[in-house]
Amino acid sequence: MKLVGNILTVLILLMSAFFFAVAIMTVSTHRNWKEAATALQDELSTVTAKLNQAKTGTDQKERSIVAEKVARAQQLAQLESQLAVQQAEVDDLSKLLTDETIISKERLARMEQAEARAAQLDRQNKSLTERNVQLNKEVATSYEKLTDLTNTTFELGTRIEELDAINKDLSASVAKSARIFKHLNIDENQLTSDIAPLVNAVVVRTEGPRFAVMAGSDDGLREGHVLDIYRADTFVGRGVVREVRNDLAVLETVREFMQAAVKEGDNVTSKF
Repeated sequence: MKLVGNILTVLILLMSAFFFAVAIMTVSTHRNWKEAATALQDELSTVTAKLNQAKTGTDQKERSIVAEKVARAQQLAQLESQLAVQQAEVDDLSKLLTDETIISKERLARMEQAEARAAQLDRQNKSLTERNVQLNKEVATSYEKLTDLTNTTFELGTRIEELDAINKDLSASVAKSARIFKHLNIDENQLTSDIAPLVNAVVVRTEGPRFAVMAGSDDGLREGHVLDIYRADTFVGRGVVREVRNDLAVLETVREFMQAAVKEGDNVTSKF
């Protein structure tokens, strides 16, 4: 019994200690919650004050932001107005630049034309200068020729005077000869009728001993005239005129003078 009583006593002591500890913990816990609640209340008050202060600051900032938005909107409108004005100025300047570009191109084209014209004028001026030099030389040459012609004219004048004197002498001599021929009853044309005029013709056709040449009575040929025949520089023979037309004569070869047969293309000329 004593042992059970001791065990119970120990249990009671243990339970008392346990409950005492629980009581102490409970008291302690009540005190901690109270202090915590007080601390939280204080913290809540502080946070509330800060929140109110932050709300007040936020309201002020919102009002500042709204005012700033209005100011920036006004500034943006002003900038847009300025931008529109500047854009109009840019458009005007662009149009002016375009016009100036067109005018510059036209001026450049006129300048190029003027330069081309100037180059052409330079070439013409150079050509005219060369022509002027050439003309000066030609004038100098012409002057020399004129001087020579003047001298020649003077000489010819002197010669004409001499020829006039000779002509007078010949006229007197011819008149005297005419009187003599008349007194002797002689025809002066008969003395030269057999002399062939100066003729240089070409054989155009041959037929046996006869051949035709491109010369006739218009050239002074008459029947009986004697002409020499050449092939290049070689003497071929002689021919006597048998028939005569205005521009054609038919000749017959003189056998004793013939060195070869007459061919087309041979030259026929008078003896002198």
